[in-house]
Amino acid sequence: MGKIEEGINGPFRGKTGSVIGSSWRKINYIKGLPRKIKRKPSPRQALQRAKFVLLNQFFDPVANLLEIGFNQYTSKATGRNVAFSVNFDHAFVNEGENVALNYPALQFSQGSLFPAGDEKAWLEGDTLHVTWDPHTYGMGRSMDDKAFLVLYDETDAYFIGGYEALRLDGGIQATDDELASRSHKFHLWLFFADKAHKQVSKTVYIPIENGESE
Repeated sequence: MGKIEEGINGPFRGKTGSVIGSSWRKINYIKGLPRKIKRKPSPRQALQRAKFVLLNQFFDPVANLLEIGFNQYTSKATGRNVAFSVNFDHAFVNEGENVALNYPALQFSQGSLFPAGDEKAWLEGDTLHVTWDPHTYGMGRSMDDKAFLVLYDETDAYFIGGYEALRLDGGIQATDDELASRSHKFHLWLFFADKAHKQVSKTVYIPIENGESE
């Protein structure tokens, strides 16, 4: 894909022969049409395609959140595209002939803002309790930094709501009927951003404990 400058008649748009002209974020591009491949992919190619589809399908529902999490890198790419690039090399585990996501390794954000530390999460009935250290020591930390929590139901393969709080809150409680199902596997991630979403922390994966079993 190449970047093109506007000519006397303006930027090139649409399809002409084997190329397509388009614009994204006021940048004009020209790219070739994808070629149809008739031969059967090799096992390695099939695995790469499976990984590509799996990671894209996972990140698609939280595309808006990824615009915040990777805001520092979205001047020439979407947040979802940046997330794909950041995560692809470590996002998978092999399960026999199949491939699955490595949930604890996934990142929904990247930046120099310090995360909280001392993160904990546990379930009681249909309520998820999450706590973290609310103190503001560390690079750029502020009491009004926003906490973004991402909760995912692996069993049914969907994200459960979107939860936000302030760093100074030191935690949050979220209630959802789905959380009462102990046969489901849940995953939780946390990251912080300043008010303007200019400074962002890395993502922290928080294992969820069953508070009722203690």
